[in-house]
Amino acid sequence: MASNSRPEAAALVALLLVAALAGPAPDAGAARRARPPGKPAAADSTAPAYVADDSTRSAQSLVHEIRSLYGGDDNYAAMEGIRYYITFTMPGPEGAPVRTWTEAHYVWLHGAPRIRIETVEDSSIVIVSGDTTRVRRDGRWIDDPVTVAAARDQALDAVWTWRLPRNLLSPAIRARQLDPAQRGVPFTTRFWYEHPGLDRPQGTILGVTFAPPSFTMRRLRMFDPRSGSWTILDLEDDRSRYEWTWAERRTLRAANAAGEPGPVLWTAVVQDMQIEGRMPAILLSPPDAGVGVVTPGKGR
Repeated sequence: MASNSRPEAAALVALLLVAALAGPAPDAGAARRARPPGKPAAADSTAPAYVADDSTRSAQSLVHEIRSLYGGDDNYAAMEGIRYYITFTMPGPEGAPVRTWTEAHYVWLHGAPRIRIETVEDSSIVIVSGDTTRVRRDGRWIDDPVTVAAARDQALDAVWTWRLPRNLLSPAIRARQLDPAQRGVPFTTRFWYEHPGLDRPQGTILGVTFAPPSFTMRRLRMFDPRSGSWTILDLEDDRSRYEWTWAERRTLRAANAAGEPGPVLWTAVVQDMQIEGRMPAILLSPPDAGVGVVTPGKGR
């Protein structure tokens, strides 16, 4: 993290690892589906060819089934993007808030990473469109490579979270189910990002706990190789639209390698969630943005 980034940037690195996660709707198996306007995005065929081992195939087959509950394939394909506000609160001693801020996020769900993040309080902006990143601070677009790289990582993390759990199905991600499957009992699947060029930093370890009765994602435990630390995110208060459900409230805690939760790092609440069949492209290239910083061929 660059030393000259915004005060909230340290929290954002942790936040965007796991913020804004979607979960399955309780009635996701309903036969009648609402469909927002738009067209399905083309599949990405540029990923390297990996051969998954049998245990990975077995673990990912469960995720494949659960994935179909997250809006359904047809509905998800027809959603070009989402927009929402999210308010963060960092607690101090005895839980008293020490900082609160709100951001507006515009996220494209398919294809190359595309996202715009605006901080309401200071009008700062981060835009990622494929390999190009634009960052606005203090009323001007900047090109400092350290600051831009940190902002890009934060934005890519947010894109990744909204694509869960479909983006866990790559054969290049080694997966293991940690608990035996039992009726009415949560189970956890762990994912290792051992290869470069994936949509998480190489060395990431992610454990996802799916909870009955709908087996929605309820806890994510992650090791981030960039910070060398573990975190736990708990998800609550589901809301649904187009049979696609997201957790409006989430709590991020520090954790240790044994999986024990520590102090609360922040709480966040998603507000005014809108699902879009068409996203305005002008958001990715404002008229006065100038030239963005390009990172060719860099997945992260």
